[in-house]
Amino acid sequence: MESETSQPPEDQGLERNGLFGKKVFFLNPPGVIGDVANAEAEFEVYSTRDHAKLARFLRKEPECLTFVNIDEGDDESVWRAWIKSIKGEEASARAAFGIITMLDDEDKRSYYLMDLGVECGFVVVKIGVAKTTEILLRMLEANEARGRRRYVRAACPPDSTELSCPTDEGLLRGWIKDLSSVGMSVAFAGGATPRQGSRLRDMQLNLKGVRVILNGVVIGSHDAPGIGVISVIMFEPASVNDDKRAKLRAFIRRTLQATMDKALSLA
Repeated sequence: MESETSQPPEDQGLERNGLFGKKVFFLNPPGVIGDVANAEAEFEVYSTRDHAKLARFLRKEPECLTFVNIDEGDDESVWRAWIKSIKGEEASARAAFGIITMLDDEDKRSYYLMDLGVECGFVVVKIGVAKTTEILLRMLEANEARGRRRYVRAACPPDSTELSCPTDEGLLRGWIKDLSSVGMSVAFAGGATPRQGSRLRDMQLNLKGVRVILNGVVIGSHDAPGIGVISVIMFEPASVNDDKRAKLRAFIRRTLQATMDKALSLA
């Protein structure tokens, strides 16, 4: 729940990028990208197959990393021209690119790395899923895609989540405003606000039909305009096993992708 800074607008953008990292796009992604999106490294990963919409988005938010699958389509030169045009526009000049391909072609490698100057490498998928994932994650680390943020967080629409938790005073109910793999912020129904330090056992999270039961501790609260009091809860690590963590990350990824799909449609 990072706060905004009092920097000038242009400095706020730099500060926000440092705090929250960079959005990572895979254009026409091969199947291996699922392993990157699911990785414990916690990068903010998106996929799209519409390069025109992505180009418009990058003009608005250029501080992104985009990996282009140049094997897609009949004419690879389309991707050369597409990347060149984005890097050549002032509005999107700060966008960074990497290449993904099944073919280890030295001429193509030289063109993209030396002539176009792509920043995130020329990654050959056929070297194997595990190795490809390792290379991509290393590229993201080198380009500071995570920023100072340790965990990816998704803003949850009110109708996408439900929360219930038994307490001595009765059943608490609410919805999740923000969710990460280590905690969440919650708007409880009826004005109920657990005290800071309260331990909540057997919280049942309903994430679009996927149920996850966890324990947590209330570490604070704050007012949210139009919503009311929001409680900030950290999950107890002992209550989060690999299966539960995978469910949390899968929901976060789907929520972020759905939000991005809407943003791209409006770009």
